Parts: sequence; C-alpha cells; structure tokens
Amino acid sequence: MPDAVGIVCHPRIDIGGPPVMEARRRLEARGFRVWTYCATAEERPGALAGDLNGTRLIVSVGGDGTLLWTAQQAAAAHIPVLGVNAGRLGFLTQVQLGDEGKALDRWAAGDFKLQRRALLEARVGERVFNALNDVVVHKGSEINLIRIESLVDDQPAGQFDADGVIVSTPTGSTGYALSLGGPIVHPDVRAITFMPLNPHSLFNRPIVLPEQARITLRLPSASAILTCDGQQNADLAPGAEVRIAAPGLAVELVQFDRGPNFFELLRRKLRWGLPLVDGDE
Repeated sequence: MPDAVGIVCHPRIDIGGPPVMEARRRLEARGFRVWTYCATAEERPGALAGDLNGTRLIVSVGGDGTLLWTAQQAAAAHIPVLGVNAGRLGFLTQVQLGDEGKALDRWAAGDFKLQRRALLEARVGERVFNALNDVVVHKGSEINLIRIESLVDDQPAGQFDADGVIVSTPTGSTGYALSLGGPIVHPDVRAITFMPLNPHSLFNRPIVLPEQARITLRLPSASAILTCDGQQNADLAPGAEVRIAAPGLAVELVQFDRGPNFFELLRRKLRWGLPLVDGDE
C-alpha cells in the first residue's frame, strides 16, 4: 500500500472544492494515497485512528482551531502537520489557502523543516486530556470567584480567588493567555506559563516554569470546568484535582525556509512591535 497523506478540513471547507481537489491531484500524481476528513471540535482525539496507518503527513485546512484539533490527533502517531489557513487569524498555520499546492510540492521534494511543539497533558482521575495551546480551569457561568490551590512539583505554590487558572505552552502564549496579559514565549523555549485568570488581587502575576514542571490544581470547595484548547470540556466537582504536565508528547509542524518567521507572524497577525502611526516624526 502506498504512503498516505491526510487532509483534515474545517466543516465549512468543501472537501470536494477546488483547493482540496487540487491538493489531492498533486499528491496522487506523486503516488500518494489521499484520505480526507471533516473535523469538528466536539470529536475527541482518536477520531482519526483508523486513517493514520501509513500516513506521512496531515494537512490541516481551516484556522487555528482546526490545526489544534489535528495536532492532538497527529502527535501520538508522530505524524507531521502542515497548516493551511482558511480562517481569520491563522497564527499557527504556515501557508494561505490557495498556496497549498506549491507547499505540498516543496514538502514532497524534501524542501521543508519540522518545528517541535510540546503538548500538555491534564489528568482528572483516570481521564486524560491533551492540549497544544492551554489547559484552563475556570468557573464557567458562575458569578462568584472560585478558590484554586496550586502545587508545583508537589510543593505549595499559592492559592487564588479568581475566575480560574490558565496553564499554557509557548504555542498557547499567543492565544487566550496573551489576551489576559501573559507573556509571549518563543516556540523554541521549553517552558510552561502559569497564570491566574482575573485574580482578586493586586499582586498575582504570570510565572514561567520549566517544561518539566508538574502542576497540580485543587478545588477545595467550588465546582469548575476544565477546558483544553477551547475544545474539550470536563466538569470538576468540589474537591477535584487536576494534574498538568508536559510528558514529552509533541507535534511537529511543517515549516519552510522562505516562509514567515516568528517575528513576522507577530507583526503581521498581532501587530506586535509596530508604531501607532506610520511615517517620519
């Protein structure tokens, strides 16, 4: 059986439309078997398990949400992911919709590099969740703040009266954590960012921890919700404990030498480092 390439699309992308069909044509002309899948955030990791045998690459066509879902599927199988942006921001994607054909030609010719992106693992009892961006424990629709106790490497770190806590990877540092004042962490830095979510305090600031740190979050009295990458949810009862770590699971994203670098993406997508008004003073 020939090697395969998978194409995972956001539900609003027509699998039979010109961009996907052109990508399929180019890949099949090179002898690859091509499978396609329409992804929804409600589907749990493992949905692609039957398609991954012999797969050398998964192409994610959509926005960052589609790539996050695809990365969770691909990481355990050690299959690289090429992100094609058909959404609004597309910070994690490498090429724009319409350029995927040329990008696949470069990939097939070996003209690419792989960038490692670590995933977090969150354990609640016997349940295990993975996240490329972030793990969030939050109060949900409740009005009152919740108290969260935290430990790092089994040592007490602090307790917070807050809307919740965010634990993010460097990849996730430009997502939800950024909107709450967290630091931008370069993707090559092996670190975890820990930050209270709207704490009722003047002094609680985000902290950057080594990637090997083990974080425990406890709910002494309140219920909460666990959300991973904004897609997987689990209800947490009072007394629940969430254990978060980076166990070595990672996804490899396909990148190109002539593609945008990290700082170009920051300027282009987030307007980081740009003056308020262009022109000479």
